[in-house]
Amino acid sequence: MDAGKKLVKGPLVLYEQMRLKIIEMIAERRLQPHDPLPSEVELAALFGVSTRTSKEALTALAKEGVVYRLPRRGTFLAEQPGVGGAGGGAKLAVVLPAIDDYAGKIVEAAILAGKRHGVEIALHISGGVPETEEEMIKEAASAQEIGGVIWFPGNRKACSHEVLRLHLSSFPIVIVDRAFREIDIPSVSHDHYQGAYDLTSWLIGQGHSQIGFITEDIEGIMSREERYHGYLQALLDCGIPFSRSLSYICADAPEADEARRQKDLLAFVLAHPEMSAVFCANDLLANLTINTCVRHGIDVPGRLSVAGFTDSAAAQRSVVPITTVRKPPEPLGEAAVELLLQRMQHPERMPPSVKQPTTLVVRESVSRRADKP
Repeated sequence: MDAGKKLVKGPLVLYEQMRLKIIEMIAERRLQPHDPLPSEVELAALFGVSTRTSKEALTALAKEGVVYRLPRRGTFLAEQPGVGGAGGGAKLAVVLPAIDDYAGKIVEAAILAGKRHGVEIALHISGGVPETEEEMIKEAASAQEIGGVIWFPGNRKACSHEVLRLHLSSFPIVIVDRAFREIDIPSVSHDHYQGAYDLTSWLIGQGHSQIGFITEDIEGIMSREERYHGYLQALLDCGIPFSRSLSYICADAPEADEARRQKDLLAFVLAHPEMSAVFCANDLLANLTINTCVRHGIDVPGRLSVAGFTDSAAAQRSVVPITTVRKPPEPLGEAAVELLLQRMQHPERMPPSVKQPTTLVVRESVSRRADKP
């Protein structure tokens, strides 16, 4: 290719001429997948055009899948020039505190989604240590082969400083299973509000009007806040007065030992004989409530119906199988990969966050009120 030949206005617009020239250059230089291309500035100087024109040409090639672009790093040849897998072959990093059944299913779904797009997933497990997690996110983002990061925050109440920094520098990052109010970072999570609303409405339909709400500390954790707001809104829409005394905040483990938590829960239940059902913000709390009641001779669901949220193993194995809201983890992993690849392919766009639906799972822990139709 004649590197000194400048582009001139003609039948084809300049950026389209440049697009064709770049394809020729890829073939002549025998570039391999993931090899870097000249920068926008270098291409503009080579063909005597503005950097805006070179940017338009590279953007067009990225949309076709010929190349992929990484913020602050440059433009690289995709796996199949002219055909183009969605991710361009770059690796994605997943950073999370630990692998349990729920997180494991999210990761497994992300790996399978990555394979469909021809991208690998690099897994980083911090062990729940915030300083380790910050360093892992930083290292992953600085690695040449990593095109974006999926972050699973666990129970963190505040967004990672490193995640904030990367987002503000336009590095592709997606949060999975959580969202934070500090900044609008693309995220994939379940619709906790709607799930809680649906469950509370269903409990009301079963004849329960005095419904308690048991949660761990709500402040700073949007998923817990959304579940509480869904519960409140369902009461309001059904014309049931809200009683603040029926809301109970249980100490987060390991802040309180199991015996203390059970003692406090029992005191709450006994203090409210009018309460015929309780919505627990997660299945572990629901299981704890059921165990507490059974141990002290309180019939579940005869005296007190108990519902949870998540559909974890605890809900299925409880001494009284728990009615709950299912949060299927697999769609989170799939959607997180899709959202991150969109962010990588179109760095000029900020994709909206994704809310995945939940479903109600009815088991033996809730009964219909005998005195209600």
